[in-house]
Amino acid sequence: MRSTPRFARVAPLWFLAACAAVQVPGDAEREAPVEDTQRRTLSGATFVVPSGWFLTEHGDHFTLEDPERELRLTLLELPGPSAEAAVRDAWQKAEPGFARPVLQSLRPPPRDGWDELSQVSYETGAQQARRVLALARRVGGTNYVALLDGTSAAVDRRGAQVNQVVLGFKPPSLGEESFAGRSPRSLSPERFEALGAFVEQTRMQVGIPGVALAVVQDGRVVYARGFGVREQGSKEPVTTETLFLIGSTTKSLTTLMMARLVDQGRLAWDTPVTRLLPTFALADAEVTSALTLKDTVCACTGLPRQDMEMLFEFAGVSAEQRIAELGGMRPTTGVGETFQYSNPMVSAGGYMAAHAYAPEFPLEQAYDRAMRALVFDALGMKATTFDFGKALRGNHASPHGQRLTREYSPVPVSAEAALVPVRPAGGAWSNVRELSRYVLLELSEGRLPGGKRLVTAENLLERRQPRVKASDTVSYGLGLFAGDDHGVRVVGHGGNTLGFSSDLFFLPEAGVGAVLLTNVQGDSTFRNAVRRKLLELLYDGRDVAREQLEFALLAQREAAEKQLSRLKPEADAAWLAGLAGSYRHPGLGPITLEVEGASAVVDAGEWRSAVGEKVEPDGTRKLVLLDAPMAGLELLPRQEGGRTVLALELPQQRYVFEPEKTRAADSR
Repeated sequence: MRSTPRFARVAPLWFLAACAAVQVPGDAEREAPVEDTQRRTLSGATFVVPSGWFLTEHGDHFTLEDPERELRLTLLELPGPSAEAAVRDAWQKAEPGFARPVLQSLRPPPRDGWDELSQVSYETGAQQARRVLALARRVGGTNYVALLDGTSAAVDRRGAQVNQVVLGFKPPSLGEESFAGRSPRSLSPERFEALGAFVEQTRMQVGIPGVALAVVQDGRVVYARGFGVREQGSKEPVTTETLFLIGSTTKSLTTLMMARLVDQGRLAWDTPVTRLLPTFALADAEVTSALTLKDTVCACTGLPRQDMEMLFEFAGVSAEQRIAELGGMRPTTGVGETFQYSNPMVSAGGYMAAHAYAPEFPLEQAYDRAMRALVFDALGMKATTFDFGKALRGNHASPHGQRLTREYSPVPVSAEAALVPVRPAGGAWSNVRELSRYVLLELSEGRLPGGKRLVTAENLLERRQPRVKASDTVSYGLGLFAGDDHGVRVVGHGGNTLGFSSDLFFLPEAGVGAVLLTNVQGDSTFRNAVRRKLLELLYDGRDVAREQLEFALLAQREAAEKQLSRLKPEADAAWLAGLAGSYRHPGLGPITLEVEGASAVVDAGEWRSAVGEKVEPDGTRKLVLLDAPMAGLELLPRQEGGRTVLALELPQQRYVFEPEKTRAADSR
């Protein structure tokens, strides 16, 4: 899946783009548009006002507010030779007296026509649950500045629309790099040597134990290679046959299975979900009745990301139980309104389709049978499997999680068992050789090698149709991202689990695709660098992949150091002793805080982690998990109803672990 505790806990830094302002006399608030509306400034720059957002035009800047009016995005255009100074000037113009302390200040390497970038995030206090960010990008003597201030919940649910506004605003004649209209080069041995050297150097720099990479071009696999080892400290090499968990890349395979069932007439993309699985329900009955099969895999139903249930409580849990949990989940935006990623929804959709294929079997067996018959066997993917036992008996990589120090360490494969009951969203094991077969099918628009058609082009391509914007240039279809990367159309899907990551993408017009698998948690920096390097080699692009990688690693190190600076080397033993005991949440199950002096461990049953004490600038004290794969997850002790509870507070969910009767503090 595209899911780790880090994603739930840290909002992304969207501001890697510019914003602008205009010279318009007076202030005028406009009605929220019923569809996305493009606006043009007097200088000729454009930006999008998303459907339902409110726009206020000031004399020298614009302010946009989300439909709930919990998020404010201010766009300004300021003269000056310094982007860093422009950020300070912009705050004083938009919010005189602004004086929040800086959390992190970054200067990304300029690219795509920009001369200078400055990005700043600010302290908000643990009790505020807000995100405050600023970005200035300078070209010549003009700075385009974007300021964001909003609740964490609003930023979480409206982040894609923020991306669309900020990334989509550009002044005219910026001089961005573009590969549009170019034919890709045939990848020669020399270019593959350069790609392999980059992957190996970057792998070692990031600290990834093992990587596998395959590239297809002109209807065949032209490059396939393993790098490093299957497990940290071992000598067993990664090969092109080594199995990795592929996480959310599984979603693309799940929707391929759906496409074949549509071809067979067993269902349609617009079949109501309650007809496919009558027991299915969300907390909103009206939305439930309106949903169709395609809605389950479009990331557009308005259901927010909600992964904690499957990460905390999964031993012995069935697919039917996971689907029943959706009955307590409620959309926070309208259907089709904005991109919100939901693993439980995709899982339910995969099981619904499989139930139509094999209704006589329990959901997990039905899904496995459908995928084996309609996808894996049809493509000759004999090693690809959802069976952990089968995968672990053969040539497989071991998972590695990330500690707060950003170092990788092995984690038990048993931690990945959270994927078993939600496998349509992210539970497949595969290798680069077999996934290359799938990429070739996509590039041939549904034909197998030799020309035999496996799936109609109509239903294969239906999956690539944009359903909802994820940014200004990228949309989500049905289990696939599709967008523009410097003038080249790119389609695919990445994936993250607690100890593996993947990327699979292809360039339909260029006839090129790639599969990249690693045995670590959350390696997006590495994957982005490899994708960029491949584009550079295909289109003689500017040599920026390494510079971007080094900046991203620097930013991550600085953020980690900031986080670690707030951890007390030795926790307050008396404080910990007062919290020791057993707690339970009805959906996440039991956890136990085991304390011995200044040391503590959280035991959730399926996993354990050492715990540290974190002190926020406002004095708030938290328990923070230190060990992979859940490193960084925070529990806030609070007094509620006369009892001490542990609260897990995420942007759009709040889980309260209540003390059990056996709690040590209650027995004294």
